[in-house]
Amino acid sequence: MEQELLHQHIATVTDKKKDPNYGLVRGLVPQDLLKKFKIYCVENGVDNSQGLENLLRQYFEWKDQEGKEDK
Repeated sequence: MEQELLHQHIATVTDKKKDPNYGLVRGLVPQDLLKKFKIYCVENGVDNSQGLENLLRQYFEWKDQEGKEDK
């Protein structure tokens, strides 16, 4: 499974690097948060790039919904 995830990661990242609709996000986070993120990615069978995209989409969908409820 680890080898499969590595192959999936390399293929996905390479494709996204060439895609003009994608940009690079980079930052440092506490070790405990990094560990949770890596576990999330493994449990969901996604590479770090897709995992970050998933979580950012979920967060902004939640924020958009929260903003609609406040109005």
